[in-house]
Amino acid sequence: MARSPAMMDQSTMLKISFHQKTFGQNIRLDNNALQAIRHTSFDNGITFTNKPINMNEHIHMKIIDIDESGQWLGSLAIGFIQINPDSIQRQELCKSAIPNICQKTGISYVKRIFERLTRQTVITFYYNQDGAFYILDGKEYEISKNIDVQRQMWGIIDLYGNVKGAVLTTPPKTIADSKTFFIQYDQKPDKLPIKYFTHLKPTNLQSVIFHDIHGPELDLYCQNKVVFRKNVRKLSRPYLFIDFPMRPDDELYIRILSVDFSYRTPGVIGFTNAELSNVVQNIDKLPADDPMGLYDRSEFWIINEEGFDERLSELDEYRFVFDRSGDIHMWRNNESIVPTRTVACADPSQPFYPFFFLNGRIMAFSLIGLVSSTKIVPVQPTPKKKHDDEGLCQLCYDAPANCVMIPCGHIFFCFDCKSQYEGRSKYCPVCRAEIKNIFEIEKD
Repeated sequence: MARSPAMMDQSTMLKISFHQKTFGQNIRLDNNALQAIRHTSFDNGITFTNKPINMNEHIHMKIIDIDESGQWLGSLAIGFIQINPDSIQRQELCKSAIPNICQKTGISYVKRIFERLTRQTVITFYYNQDGAFYILDGKEYEISKNIDVQRQMWGIIDLYGNVKGAVLTTPPKTIADSKTFFIQYDQKPDKLPIKYFTHLKPTNLQSVIFHDIHGPELDLYCQNKVVFRKNVRKLSRPYLFIDFPMRPDDELYIRILSVDFSYRTPGVIGFTNAELSNVVQNIDKLPADDPMGLYDRSEFWIINEEGFDERLSELDEYRFVFDRSGDIHMWRNNESIVPTRTVACADPSQPFYPFFFLNGRIMAFSLIGLVSSTKIVPVQPTPKKKHDDEGLCQLCYDAPANCVMIPCGHIFFCFDCKSQYEGRSKYCPVCRAEIKNIFEIEKD
């Protein structure tokens, strides 16, 4: 007889936490056993899940503490074990999960992650009939193949070497598409009020835009003031250039709009004195996976992989200042009168174009504006060809549908027909939800 949802196995309803009876001698559990910290040494950090893990059930683990002294080699190991942790005594645990987890005979599927890991990184792992896998940097990697899925499986996390602490968490918030991205806010993302750099006045800010030629994984919105990285498995040349060079005394302001913590690093910021028109016309010839290859070019390129750090979060505001000595400084959220860090050292006699290589946590951000003595001549983004299958306005069937209704997020009509519909109804024609606001998605 089929079981109703109310009769389903109670283990599927339990929240995943760390096993509170069996864990390594150097481990301390906190926060209702959702957090594990290795307090001493580099080993004896084995932990288990509190319950068996079902097929395709995902374990989400956020790294919260890293040993930065460099004294410990080795790193985190994750996987699954087919021994009930209740049957293991703490003194039976080995110092490391590899090659043997404990003194008992049992099957385990464990892999050590040798990549340099950082705080706030979320690693997801699971198993299915094809094997066990983990997700990091937006990619899926194999833990083990040929898993016996007929036996119960417990998750294992070995806090070993330079990884000292982790917390079991909810799935990282990711944005599947641009529609989901836009309905996060009740107004256009490029029009959000300034929260931290409140000394800025609109009369002092000049509008600056991204160049409309960029990496294929990126989409531009709001007249090229907002960039959104598509949710794809493999990134190739996610380059993005600002269509205006900075000079000494210039100040550039940006706002982070979306962050994906399944990536270890935030992304790359850089500056170049290259002729931008030549660079973007040959963007397919730029290094695909590693922007460090730009150093082999004849122009001057400055690349900083650590400009942003683990504190990065949504709605952060950043200020970049090109001073007269050639240093480019960065402030985060106006935290102090001292710059957060120096991100580049350039030749002050030359202008430099800022650029980004969005291969990390930053999924979307907007340009707030530029403070400069140089007057920017407005540049209209080059219109892009419309796809034949682009959704049309359901009122005029002529222009593309480009107005988002809040809070439901449906896109039904174009900007010209917006006022016509607003005068007739206050409900979404698709789902009949009450419309709180409507704004145009300006995608070129």
